[in-house]
Amino acid sequence: MLWNILKRKMMEHPDARIHEGEASVTYEEAVVRAESFAQELAAPCYGTLCESELCAALAVLSCLAAERTAVPLSYRYGEAHCRRILEFVRPRYIIGDKQGELRIVKIENQHYEEPPERPAFILCTSGTTGEPKGVMLSETNLLSNVRDILRYFQLSDKDRILISRPLYHCAVLTGEFLASLMCGTEIYFLNRSFDMQAYIRLAEEERITVACATPSFFQMVSRLLGKPLSVSKLAVSGECLTKEAAARIRKAFPAAEIYHVYGLTEASPRVAYLLPEHFDSMPELLSRPLDSVRIKIVDDAGAEVPDGGEGELVVFGDNVMMGYYKNPALTEQVITDGWLHTRDMAVKNGDGTVRILGRRDDMILYAGMNIYPREVEDALKKDARVEEVLAYGIPNPYSGQAVAVKVKGKFKDKNEVTALCRACLPVYEQPVRVELVEALPKNASGKLLRRG
Repeated sequence: MLWNILKRKMMEHPDARIHEGEASVTYEEAVVRAESFAQELAAPCYGTLCESELCAALAVLSCLAAERTAVPLSYRYGEAHCRRILEFVRPRYIIGDKQGELRIVKIENQHYEEPPERPAFILCTSGTTGEPKGVMLSETNLLSNVRDILRYFQLSDKDRILISRPLYHCAVLTGEFLASLMCGTEIYFLNRSFDMQAYIRLAEEERITVACATPSFFQMVSRLLGKPLSVSKLAVSGECLTKEAAARIRKAFPAAEIYHVYGLTEASPRVAYLLPEHFDSMPELLSRPLDSVRIKIVDDAGAEVPDGGEGELVVFGDNVMMGYYKNPALTEQVITDGWLHTRDMAVKNGDGTVRILGRRDDMILYAGMNIYPREVEDALKKDARVEEVLAYGIPNPYSGQAVAVKVKGKFKDKNEVTALCRACLPVYEQPVRVELVEALPKNASGKLLRRG
C-alpha cells in the first residue's frame, strides 16, 4: 500500500515542512491531518479542487490514506476545464478548502462508474479540446516511477524544492511532490501561475536547491534575473529542448545539475532522461531510460527500426498506466502486449541516445512529406530575436497541408519574420501564414497549446 510506505518515509523526517506563503505544516502534522480526514471519505472517488496548493496536497494524501480514487483538479485551468472533467468522471464529492481547512462538497446528479480495479488517481488530459482522457494510475504505477526517479534525481532531506505548477500535473504529483515526501525534502508551493517575479523572489529568499518546469518557463525566468540563481538541481521537461534554450537555462542556473527528462501521463510520467554531464553538449537528446523501464522505436507494423531510423517510441514497465477510464477501446489501441504507444516520433542514434522529433498527431503532411513542427521551431529559435515560436499545420487545397507559424519576439513587423523563414527554412517548410504575437497560448503548467 502506497500510503503505508509514504507515511513511514515521512515519519523518518517528522519536522520537515510543506510551505505555502505564511502557512506550513510539518510532515508529521500532514500525516495526522491526512489520516484524520481520511476517516470522512466513504465514497469510492473524490475530486480534489482547492484554492490552496497546500490544501490540495493534504487532500491528495487523505485519498491515499483512505484508499479512495482521487481526481486532481486545479482552478488555474479555469472553471470550464474543471467542469468538463467533473462531467466526464462524475465523482459525487469534491474535496475543497475554506480558510485552510479541508471540506467535502456534494455534487448532485453525479454517478461515478467504478472500474474493475481501483486506480489511485484518474488524471485527465486533453480536457480543453474534445472529450477528456482519464488516465488511471495505480499505486504500483506511482511507486515504481517515484523509486526510479529518486535513483537518478537523488533528492535528500537537505534539499528545498520549489513547486510552481499544480498537483493536477502528473510530473508535479509524482516527480516533485511524492518524490520529495519520500526523502524528507523541504517543500515550497508557489500558488501563482506564471508570476516570474514571485518565483525568483521565493527561490532567492528560501535558498531553493531544486526546481522543475518546462524549458519555456525557465527561459522566461532567465530573462528577468538580475543574477544567476544558486539552484543545484534542475529538471527540465514537458517540451522539446533546443540547444539555444539550453544555453539560456544554463546561463540562469550556472551551478546546477540539469536533467532533461521525458515522459507522459500514461507512463506515470517519467520514461527517460539525459545525464547532466551531457546537458551542455547535447541537451536535445535523451541518454537512458529509467532503471525499470524499457523503450524501443518501432515502425507502423510494430517492428523495431534500425539505428538512425524514425519511428514511434513505445514504453514497457510497471509505470505504464492501468488504462483509460471508461474507454477500453482506446486503451487497447495504445497498449499492445504491455507496450505503451506514446504517439511521439523519435530516432535512435548509433550511440544509444534518442531524439524526440515530435507528436505523430502534430505532424504536418505537406505534399506527401512529413514535417515535424519542432523542425521549424528549432530553426527559427536559432535567431536571437525569437523568444517563442509555435509551428502548426493548416489546410491547403494544393498540398493537403501547409506550415503556419506564430512568433513572439523582437521584430518590427511580420515581414521580418517572413524574411527570417526564407533565410533559414527549406522551401517546403516555409510558412504560408505568419503571425507576430504578444503571447503564445499555454496551459497552467506552461506547456504550449497546439490545439484549440
